[in-house]
Amino acid sequence: MWGYKELIERLTQQGFEESVAHLRQAKSAFDRAEWESANAQVRTALESLFNAVAHFSLGTEKRGGEARKLLETKGILRAREASLLKSVMDVAGGAGSHAGRSGADESAGRFMAGLGMAYIGLGLVPDLVRVEQVLSVLDVPGERKIQDGDVESTCPSCRTAQRLSAETMHRDGHDTCYRCINGCQDIVRIGAPEGEAWEGRGYRLGDYVLRNAGDTLIHFPGGRSMLLAAQGAALMKRRPPAE
Repeated sequence: MWGYKELIERLTQQGFEESVAHLRQAKSAFDRAEWESANAQVRTALESLFNAVAHFSLGTEKRGGEARKLLETKGILRAREASLLKSVMDVAGGAGSHAGRSGADESAGRFMAGLGMAYIGLGLVPDLVRVEQVLSVLDVPGERKIQDGDVESTCPSCRTAQRLSAETMHRDGHDTCYRCINGCQDIVRIGAPEGEAWEGRGYRLGDYVLRNAGDTLIHFPGGRSMLLAAQGAALMKRRPPAE
């Protein structure tokens, strides 16, 4: 189904696992010709996605129609998009597992409409901040800009040295995470500065903090290199109590 695989990858990267799970169930039901179940799962996937967008953008715990209405009220979701979303969800739910019969073509149309709205939802969430963007403060005039492929990190778990461009990126809350190529753990995280700096938390670079759990070597295009030593508190989510 057009756009399905790419959408699953994008949603996974943005940390919207619940929505991914419902879309996978929708695709599985569709492949089994269980049209009504597929319709219902598409609607649930959209509701989960926009709940997550509202929580990410506004910090709200509101869900369902209240979450979507708040997104519209705050100007994040434009009125026409909000109206379209409501229509798509009404259509998807209108022939769900308990709401009557559906057919292959009708179910495919609902599925495609749902995928389209999910892409609109993704557009409301900012792209992941890449390490190369954060390291732009270190760019040397006249030289090629630093890229993720110029940054080499070592996984504390498997001790594999690897370039960030080969690692899997995903979002955790508002942070960007780079995960070891062997799937061991997150090695580098990019986030906003805390209200008060932690010792061993990471390196402040412009508007962000680069938090590296493993030694990280920056290879500058001009031939120089810089080592950012591993930070013991890089992956901590709560500040340890003072001794």
